[in-house]
Amino acid sequence: MSDLINHRPRAAAGRHKAVGYFKLSRVAPALLAVHCALIALPALADDLHYNNILVGDRAAGMGGAYTAIADDPSGLYYNPAGIVYALGSNVSATANAYHQTNTVYKNVLGGNGWERTSSAILPNFFGIIQPLGKARVGFSYAVPDSIVEDQDQIFTNIPGVQQYIINFNKNENTYNFGPSYAIELNDDFSVGATLYAHYRSSQWITNQFVRLDPVGVNPAQYEWTNQYYQTTEWGVRPVAGLMWSTTDKLSLGITASQAIILDSSTTYQQIFKGIADDGNTVSRSEFTIYDKKKLPFTATMGVAYFPSRALVVSGDFSYYGKVSDSVFGDREPTWNVALGAEYYLTEKWALRGGFFTDRANTRKIDSNSVNALEHVDLYGGSLSLSYFTRQSSITMGGSYRYGSGEAQLLGNAQIQDVKMQAMTLFFSGAYNY
Repeated sequence: MSDLINHRPRAAAGRHKAVGYFKLSRVAPALLAVHCALIALPALADDLHYNNILVGDRAAGMGGAYTAIADDPSGLYYNPAGIVYALGSNVSATANAYHQTNTVYKNVLGGNGWERTSSAILPNFFGIIQPLGKARVGFSYAVPDSIVEDQDQIFTNIPGVQQYIINFNKNENTYNFGPSYAIELNDDFSVGATLYAHYRSSQWITNQFVRLDPVGVNPAQYEWTNQYYQTTEWGVRPVAGLMWSTTDKLSLGITASQAIILDSSTTYQQIFKGIADDGNTVSRSEFTIYDKKKLPFTATMGVAYFPSRALVVSGDFSYYGKVSDSVFGDREPTWNVALGAEYYLTEKWALRGGFFTDRANTRKIDSNSVNALEHVDLYGGSLSLSYFTRQSSITMGGSYRYGSGEAQLLGNAQIQDVKMQAMTLFFSGAYNY
């Protein structure tokens, strides 16, 4: 067997909930509905899920079911206790060649659907491990979420409105980077910790133009809105892990983590030209808040079974706690599962596959809900293929998520059906030295 096959038995301060100011006068009811959409749509981001991008190479191919394995650099992210079982010094890097999400909302305005697409090319993970006696030290960099949207869409067939045009651009990225330490307490038990610095940057710019079609009015009336939103936040995300080899063929892993925001700044600006008595009123609003977003406590338990040196199967269960946040929105407790397998076809080729969930952290929408956040539970699969030499490996693979649910985009009780899908293609390389 290749030496890389390591089948040992052994996760100005103020509280402003609404962002927007509109000076409206004699506005058609249909236009009011449009404005509700304008308020709600740009605010959407995928902080409604916690499992947006699978990190690492071997782990990603196994659907993220890696807490009870974690014996390579991606273990720095999933369970730092597992890195004590890594072979020698090890460095690994993963690049997501292509990451795309697509969300379609049905019957939003005038029977028109609303489609949002995000695509990005990004380095997803880098990690390095160095032995230190019975201990291991490491450093890793991970991108667990990335959104890049550039969208233009025209709505027609809206009663009282000739045309509604929206141009929307959004860029949001979350980065974790920091050191790790793990030590083997005995042949069957190890502990480890990672201290990540957490950094998130989010920015969106949107222009909306609404041309009315009022009967008997000449010239036609219109409204124009420009909105700008930017958030920058810094914090820490400590990860503590345990690894226990209960038998020669079975291992258990447990991790706990909590991201804590230490510094945050959110700026919102809007310029609005509305319909007023003089027909030429322009208003501007701007504010900055320094409230810190709250993130959930997360705990993961994993199990891995090694029936032979050529096969391993694993499973993870992750729990995310409730978040009470009056500024950025409450989040419900939720959970995710992942199942994965790895099989060595030969000494030089390994095939991996996995299944995972990405459940929404919002409440289910019912007939009594008003202006609720969208709720879409996602289900996905992953597949990868690795080629090994004595000291290195390369991996190619991908993952796909799909789900359907409901949303309320218009700021009222109307419910829209939603379909969401996401695809990631990745390439990675690892080297033992």
